Amino acid sequence: MSLSINFPDKILAGLNQSYTLTSDEGAPSGKVHVAGQELPHRVISLGPPKDATESMTPVMKYKVSFLLPKDTIGKTLTLEFRAGSTSVEESKPITES
Repeated sequence: MSLSINFPDKILAGLNQSYTLTSDEGAPSGKVHVAGQELPHRVISLGPPKDATESMTPVMKYKVSFLLPKDTIGKTLTLEFRAGSTSVEESKPITES
């Protein structure tokens, strides 16, 4: 049982962002926010990972996409997602592009 986010080392303001989520507990849902303000986002199914093996629990990849406004430089981006009984929260500072 797991849910993970492929979060980059550097978050650049003013650009469209796209991060991969991997889950074996179904489609993730959650929030993307900066300094407490939620950003519109969408989660798209990408299918099983290329290196997936057949097992009792199917692992699937998803993509979360959103626009990170230019005025967010110096603030913190937080992604909070849940799938089944698993949740994950990742935060990183936003830098200038």
